Amino acid sequence: MQQALLNPMPASVNPTDSRSPASDGAAVTSVINHSARLSAHEHLAIYQRSYVARLRGCMAQQFSALEYALGEDLFRAFADDYLTAFPSTHYNLAELGRRFPAHLQATRPDALSDEKEDWIDFVIELARFEFDLSELFDRPAEEGYQLASVDSGDDEIGLVPTCSLFRFQFPTNSFYTRFKKGDLPDLPYAALSHCVVLRHDYKLAVYDLPADHYEFLALLAQGMPVSEAHRQFSQRHHIDARAFAQLWPVWKRKWMEANMFRVQRQAE
Repeated sequence: MQQALLNPMPASVNPTDSRSPASDGAAVTSVINHSARLSAHEHLAIYQRSYVARLRGCMAQQFSALEYALGEDLFRAFADDYLTAFPSTHYNLAELGRRFPAHLQATRPDALSDEKEDWIDFVIELARFEFDLSELFDRPAEEGYQLASVDSGDDEIGLVPTCSLFRFQFPTNSFYTRFKKGDLPDLPYAALSHCVVLRHDYKLAVYDLPADHYEFLALLAQGMPVSEAHRQFSQRHHIDARAFAQLWPVWKRKWMEANMFRVQRQAE
């Protein structure tokens, strides 16, 4: 029974017309009984259709922006191909789409072409972002920390535990955010973009970032103290220390308001 459900038949196949060989029929009837109205195979077909519908629904929920970008029919085709290649084997359906972005990359329609299509690059990037968001929401991390304030000293602050930076080849976060707000965005053209995803009090917040903000926060994400991040960033961009000293309070206040920093423990 488990094997039959973990390896459902393709949607194009009529379940009542397949699995008819004697050996297969014996396997089915060994776990499912006939009834007055339905055969064992017909009962199994109901289970399979329900199971596949449930998995499709989970994929559409986990990749809702991608389903919109591709359209329902094309998304279902990609999802069905993925579910056939990687049947669900985990008790937690949040894990269902973990390999979906990699599968899209491995089976991209232009894989054999010398010229790659931008829309395919975008949907793969969007799929990765959507799964990363769901993973960040559930990731175990310290929650009882104290948020920093603008009065906190630079040597006392660090990024909150769940803080992830993203660099995109498309305005992926903008597309995702507009879709979630109820807009109907068009597929975007390639354009480098950045964002940060934070979790505080079990709520996710996503902010677009200018490239220089991304680069500075990336230094902090490596575990650098603020003073060292100042030094390296200023050196890398040839910024006078006094000029950056005027810029930093503006950045710090903006990021504090976004709940991006916590007070570091004394042991750290």
